[in-house]
Amino acid sequence: MDNGSLSSLRRWVLPAAAIVLLAARGLAQDAPVHIPSARGTTLAGNEMALPNSLNGKIGVLVVGFSRASGEQVADWGRLIEAQYGQSRDLTYFEIPMLAGTPKVLRGMVVKQMSSTVPGPERAHFVPLTEDDKPWRAVAHYDQADDAYVLVVNGGGALLWRTEGEATDMAWAEFKAKLNGLLAAPAAR
Repeated sequence: MDNGSLSSLRRWVLPAAAIVLLAARGLAQDAPVHIPSARGTTLAGNEMALPNSLNGKIGVLVVGFSRASGEQVADWGRLIEAQYGQSRDLTYFEIPMLAGTPKVLRGMVVKQMSSTVPGPERAHFVPLTEDDKPWRAVAHYDQADDAYVLVVNGGGALLWRTEGEATDMAWAEFKAKLNGLLAAPAAR
């Protein structure tokens, strides 16, 4: 190829490639992130399937990936129950991920959870034993001992997320976001 042809090729190929890359990047940013489909049984004995169990409502999923995250998950759950437990526009679940727990111990772990979770909260408590890698990706998992709070629409599309303790600042940010979503029916 001579210099003229190479120069002509660069003049057309490079801008075309840049346009294709920018278009693909824009499409990737527009695609909503969804929670994985999952099935489980609440500690109250009710079968549930996500995202179907959200019933078209805003969902708050407080996910824990380790035993040490349990206290943070419980703190978020108590605050959510106290503030939003009677809301007809919201469904929430506390979700301990047990995929890393040896199968022979899972029954014992769930039984222990049942004995420590107060009766009224059991309907919102769903241990999941499926592969947790997709959940880690959605949560942006990076700290084993943190609670991961995922706010999703009724179809399971992620609207907002945070992680860590339910500090006053984190709770205020969560409430502001959630109240805005609950006030906007299109978000559901």
